[in-house]
Amino acid sequence: MRLLLRNATIIDGTGAEAEAGDVLLEDDHIAELGATTLAPDEVIDARGLVVTPGFIDVHSHSDFTLPGDPEARAKVMQGVTSEVVGNCGLGLFPSNETVERFYALLSPMLFGEPGGGCFRDIDAYRARLEERGVSVNVVPLVPHGNVRCQAMGLAERAARPDEIARMRDSVDTNMRQGAFGLSTGLVYAPGAFADTEEIVELAKVSAAHGGIYASHMRDEGSRLVQSVEETLRIGREAKIPVQISHHKAADRWNWGKVETTLAMVDRARAEGLDVHSDVYPYTAGSTVLSAMFLPLWAFEGSQDRLLERLRDPKVREQIVEGSKERMMKLATLPGVLDRIVPKRLILPFVLFELSRLVVVSSLKNQQQYEGMTLREIAKARKQKLYDMLLDLLVEEELAIAAIAHVMSEDDVQRVMAHDATMIGTDGFPQREGKPHPRAFGTYARVIEHYVRERRLFGIETAIHKMTGMVAKKLGLRDRGVLRAGAKADVVVLDAARVKDRATYASPKNHPEGIVHVFVNGVHTVKNGKHTGARGGRVLHRAG
Repeated sequence: MRLLLRNATIIDGTGAEAEAGDVLLEDDHIAELGATTLAPDEVIDARGLVVTPGFIDVHSHSDFTLPGDPEARAKVMQGVTSEVVGNCGLGLFPSNETVERFYALLSPMLFGEPGGGCFRDIDAYRARLEERGVSVNVVPLVPHGNVRCQAMGLAERAARPDEIARMRDSVDTNMRQGAFGLSTGLVYAPGAFADTEEIVELAKVSAAHGGIYASHMRDEGSRLVQSVEETLRIGREAKIPVQISHHKAADRWNWGKVETTLAMVDRARAEGLDVHSDVYPYTAGSTVLSAMFLPLWAFEGSQDRLLERLRDPKVREQIVEGSKERMMKLATLPGVLDRIVPKRLILPFVLFELSRLVVVSSLKNQQQYEGMTLREIAKARKQKLYDMLLDLLVEEELAIAAIAHVMSEDDVQRVMAHDATMIGTDGFPQREGKPHPRAFGTYARVIEHYVRERRLFGIETAIHKMTGMVAKKLGLRDRGVLRAGAKADVVVLDAARVKDRATYASPKNHPEGIVHVFVNGVHTVKNGKHTGARGGRVLHRAG
């Protein structure tokens, strides 16, 4: 089957300037580009439209949703043809009974509903998705949190040599099954309990298979610089390409620090380290509410133990004190004031600010609170902030997701415009509540807001950050660029009409202006509507 996209404006994903020409798709690959000679079976007139490679979501959490949502409409409808999953050290594979128990409790925290179960390894996950079919290509990373939980549960301590050996074996097995690298979530249990040496040892296994190291670092706030230093150190010692996940500076007191951390990236690249960042085009992040406020020690053992602690009045007092200590670390004053002003004096202002900026996006039971700030919920319940927080976590069995408006627009633009930054959503389209709009609108927002309106960079650069740069980082040799012989992951869009329709108040809206999407040559979005096709694959790292 040959399909000709005629009279198109071609942006090939390399960053090169757009050119006029035709694109001929034959079965699952691109047969000809520019001037075509082969006779087509079908012709689409692409006059006035732009043809690009399919977008590769370099930072996705859709591994949690794809088993139950294989058509991946939130992503495909915005032009995504491949999703990198297993990010932030979390994912549905690999697993054993300990990991299964962990995610049986974690999935409701993420989704407010039971999850789809875990898979022993990537092969089992691949078999499940390909048995039912999937509308996007899936690019798996090995989540460190799962690997650690397999070996030692949620123990809050350094790993023993025998446990390191078991973790290395698990990473090796999943890399042999086609994983593209190792990811960490060093702010979440159990990954947060690992020391740097443990991560280096596991990253070496990924490096031996040609994989990358992607990290949600230990701190994106007051210790952002130190966290980037650790990430670069892991890259150097393991001799592995590095990806800094959702590079940002959280909380007003830390705005501007990305100038320092981006300079660190530049120096590391000049020294020969292959290091990139990814970013989503929003000034708000999203995670589970418990991870925002509770001290790490409260998560040790299991989620059941966490609930027990939250119900125990004496332990609750210790949790509140631990949380306040954590919040005080977020506050940094300029210059010498940071050393001489007691942080306890600043704490009320920190908590007041956070209560204004954190919005609950989904709950398991009390949906009337969705879309409300923590301050508004506390006022409605006539409770003090911490009493409300801990009571609500118990009532909802921890199943509360929240959106935090804690980033600077200047920082977002600075990171996005950096030469070594890729675009990703960091999103999963949860079925309940109001998810972060990034899961539905990221790519349209970049084109509409940052290319057309802000003129932060040209559309060729934007497409490169969404496609060719990502493919090269991952080692995807036959995707991410338009060239003869490459896989036919292709987007046809109206660059002047692309419009992001996903908002915080109403996030589950697909964008306008994405006209056609082909996944491995399969027409998956046709004239702006999902066809129901499932032409995706779970990809296997080459070599």
